[in-house]
Amino acid sequence: MIAYPSTVFRARTWQTALLLAAFAAAAARAGTTPVRVTAHNVNLRASPNPTGDLLGQAGYGDRLSARELGDEWVEIEPPSSVTGWIKAEYVLRPQNTIGANRVNVRAGSSINYNIIDTLPLGTPVEPVGELGEWLQIKAPPTARVWISRQFVDTIADDTPAPAPAPEAPPHAGKAGDAPSAPAPAAPPAPAPAAAATTPIVSPSVPEPDTASAAPGEIPVPPPKDLKLVPLNGQGRLTEVEGTLRAAPLINEAPTHYRVVRWQNNRWQILCHVYGDAGKFRSLKDRKVRVRGREYWIQKAAAPVLVPDRIREIPENPALD
Repeated sequence: MIAYPSTVFRARTWQTALLLAAFAAAAARAGTTPVRVTAHNVNLRASPNPTGDLLGQAGYGDRLSARELGDEWVEIEPPSSVTGWIKAEYVLRPQNTIGANRVNVRAGSSINYNIIDTLPLGTPVEPVGELGEWLQIKAPPTARVWISRQFVDTIADDTPAPAPAPEAPPHAGKAGDAPSAPAPAAPPAPAPAAAATTPIVSPSVPEPDTASAAPGEIPVPPPKDLKLVPLNGQGRLTEVEGTLRAAPLINEAPTHYRVVRWQNNRWQILCHVYGDAGKFRSLKDRKVRVRGREYWIQKAAAPVLVPDRIREIPENPALD
């Protein structure tokens, strides 16, 4: 339950929050490195891997502030075009400040999206839209945003911007983390037809290959006994939070356990959990956070999650 402060306390909280936000923004900029984007339509993602939720795109010549320069991915300060989503019930109106202790900001209007920031009580936010129970806000200056390292160069602050490179022709394909390469003279080997961006329920399962895997990540093929629906993007990396419950002993249940959430006066199935039931038994009826590969199968209204990590949520978790 949210505790709403008095009018006087709210005013003081608002002033304190503005100061904290200013200090946070200054601290975030203090250790940054200026970089420039070297390709057209490069994806900005909510985690440092090709399956991270898409937050927007950067254009050729755009200048960004890099917090961390990795070998494969660069963490940047969020550009003004990047937004996040937060549960509207945790935002005090009309002052537009966070009204709970710790509230998650996500890449989309669902708890299935990546967390890009967690805001403390009193932090001001800037709403730009609303969808159902979710509020769309300008991304906080501390939000975590990532871009592929191969498409940015470090620059000096006084380096002039280069002349724009020619736009890719219309037939070059969809925008992604990498622009389309020119066709070789010899007939090329068949390439997977997966789209560069990953929708929430993405459309045949791409063959596992190291090119599409995140850095240091071993591609994981789907379990052979799952009857997959023919959709692109099957096996995307996702994270779900809810209560782990045993599934009823009926033929329609595709797995022994599922993750559920109480909503609209009923238990809603977020996903079925595939794996060794004995490993899930110790977490039965507890709130958990499950991370893994998501697959949509025939005759199932919720996806099947093949976890690579499952953890119990602490008693005082961040709110969504």
